[in-house]
Amino acid sequence: MPNEGVKHKILLILIAMTIIGEVLSIIMWTALPQSRISILDVQLGIINAAIMISLNLFALFWIIKGKGWAPLYFIAISIGNRLWSQPLFDGGIHMIFVTWTSLLVVFAYNEFRGLSNFETAFLSGGVILDLVSSSLIFNPADSLTLGLIFYVLFLLLLVGIVIAIRKLR
Repeated sequence: MPNEGVKHKILLILIAMTIIGEVLSIIMWTALPQSRISILDVQLGIINAAIMISLNLFALFWIIKGKGWAPLYFIAISIGNRLWSQPLFDGGIHMIFVTWTSLLVVFAYNEFRGLSNFETAFLSGGVILDLVSSSLIFNPADSLTLGLIFYVLFLLLLVGIVIAIRKLR
């Protein structure tokens, strides 16, 4: 399928952007103290970013090499990073990173098992819609936990819809 190559390239670009983002976060937190407003423990944040740079570089290398298990490795480290870094951030800024990770998971899963163009677009668009609706419904300062629960339930609904559509085919 010709679009599978495009989805593969999008995944590689997303991983590269993730690595660049981690590098920039270290530079920003080190050079610009005023940028630390949303992070609670700068040293842990820098250590976390440095570890994720190396883990993501391994994932990128292995996915380029075509290792079949590499997308699962990437999904695991991405979700693990979100769970580990949740307590490092203050307020709702972390939801942006959760959304980014959700997009990474969609494209990594596509690399592992394959999704149709519709399923990829549906899940990717749904992830972004989820962030927008969560941020509009829940004030991150007052109800971050409720917003996160809503976000996860919405993602589960999206995945459930895709599973139902696959079963109906």
